Amino acid sequence: RTIRHLYVEATIKPAVLQNRFHKEKNFDIQVRSVCDSLGIKYQSFWTLTANRKALASPEWVETAKVKGLTPQTLMYAFMMTLGHTPLSGTTDANHMAEDVDIMLRFQIGEQILDGDEIKTLSKLLGLHG
Repeated sequence: RTIRHLYVEATIKPAVLQNRFHKEKNFDIQVRSVCDSLGIKYQSFWTLTANRKALASPEWVETAKVKGLTPQTLMYAFMMTLGHTPLSGTTDANHMAEDVDIMLRFQIGEQILDGDEIKTLSKLLGLHG
């Protein structure tokens, strides 16, 4: 509601919203929905740190391995498949290169995850709705 109110009242409409993506805030389901309806780009941060348990699960790790990804880059692929931009806060050059690589693969149109895989990963995260 706050985002919609801000959008309606703003002379210069917001184009991007950056927010933490984690279970305690129900993964911003309502916020992301409002952003989608208003054409606001959702950018997630704290995406990896807040979801360490899911990313360490055997199912997540195996899916990443099958895809030739790390659990972290699988999370980024998941977010981009949902239509969102994950923000990387890494200072590690190798991790940065991995992050850029998965984003470039996604941008050139590679389908990294299918609908069933998105459902499975959503369940592992505890994302419902």
